[in-house]
Amino acid sequence: MEENFEKEYEEEKPSILRKIFIGIIILFLLVLIVSYFLFNGVSSIVEGLIGSDEIEGNIIHFSGKKIKFENNTYNNLLNIYNKNKGKEFKACLKGKYNNKTYYIKSLYIPKTYEQRYDKVVSESCYDSIISLHSHPRMFCIPSEQDFESFSLYEKENMLMVVMCKEDRFTIYPK
Repeated sequence: MEENFEKEYEEEKPSILRKIFIGIIILFLLVLIVSYFLFNGVSSIVEGLIGSDEIEGNIIHFSGKKIKFENNTYNNLLNIYNKNKGKEFKACLKGKYNNKTYYIKSLYIPKTYEQRYDKVVSESCYDSIISLHSHPRMFCIPSEQDFESFSLYEKENMLMVVMCKEDRFTIYPK
């Protein structure tokens, strides 16, 4: 009787191969899950960095054109950016477009209905030459909703600008 019990007990023990197989499957699934969350975000950041531009001395150079901040407007924009860390904001930049340069003379914050980490809902910037909004830090790529909203503007030479860091911007012309 004792021999039968030992035999049954040995048969119930998982084999070493089965343990290794289960361990490999668990490890594989963990790698898949971690890589999805890690590399999905990393690829968006890298893609955004490649397609964005840095400001140098109150001027952003892009596609043979430039945005020049005047009248302390860039410092005002930085103050707004710093006050809204952790949530998106929208700003309307006013000025003139002349000889491939956007001269920004003033800015204002339109009436805002909702602000979250990844979303801002506000009135439009129809009276401006640049519609700017922020994105979470280092995520510089506009969403489909950003492009849809911007397509409603009819003003020629208008820009959509995404501010994704204190000194980094992604710029899309109309």
